[in-house]
Amino acid sequence: MQLRSGNEFLVESELRDNIAHYTGKLCTPSEVRAMSAKSRIISVGDVTTEVLHSNGVHPFLEVVDLRTKRNLPGEFQSRAGSEHVRNPPGVITHDMFLLIKRMLSGNGGRIEVDGEEDLAVIPIIFYSDINTVVTYGVPDVGMACIKVDEAIKDEVKTLIERMEIRCQN
Repeated sequence: MQLRSGNEFLVESELRDNIAHYTGKLCTPSEVRAMSAKSRIISVGDVTTEVLHSNGVHPFLEVVDLRTKRNLPGEFQSRAGSEHVRNPPGVITHDMFLLIKRMLSGNGGRIEVDGEEDLAVIPIIFYSDINTVVTYGVPDVGMACIKVDEAIKDEVKTLIERMEIRCQN
């Protein structure tokens, strides 16, 4: 994988359709709370993160963009100590990959994205340990969970290899 400063991994419409059709198992906050006893929990999305917190689940890593349902300003506030990264819609930036890698290998925390956070699930799965549980919102449906295993890591690696890389430098 070419992680060079300024690179962006483009998620073309065909890949977006593939990603959109893949949905993890729908889950409830109480199921996630039960999984948190044995697994590291990661949340992607403002609503998902808030729902987990309000149900006593505090993700190791949370990735938010302070919005809900694309471009609708929400009631979400920036939090002190959050890491910040730019990630335009339809791409995964080099900086997003590296920040996720660093935070997963460190103490976790919160990433606030200037742009779009949805595709962060891809580098999260790529860098996560086996048995990590990645939670994310499915608009107008609920919350989905993916328990990371070798098969899903292989799928994500293949997906990344299919992405076009655009150099910004």
